[in-house]
Amino acid sequence: MKVKVKNLGVLKQAEFTLGDLTIICGSNNTGKTYATYALLGFLFNWKQIFFIEIKDDKIEQLLNDGVIRGVA
Repeated sequence: MKVKVKNLGVLKQAEFTLGDLTIICGSNNTGKTYATYALLGFLFNWKQIFFIEIKDDKIEQLLNDGVIRGVA
């Protein structure tokens, strides 16, 4: 998942891609915490608002191919 952040605290613009393990690193006062909290808030609220059941084979296809159509 690609995440873009604009005008959040000290971050004027940032973009990063989430993987199985994503490490956000940098110097002090560069926006790492802002980016992490924004991501946590987005994912937590997204999970609370939307529930979509996606079968395991479709998730595997998405991970392998990078795209999927017709998740239902």
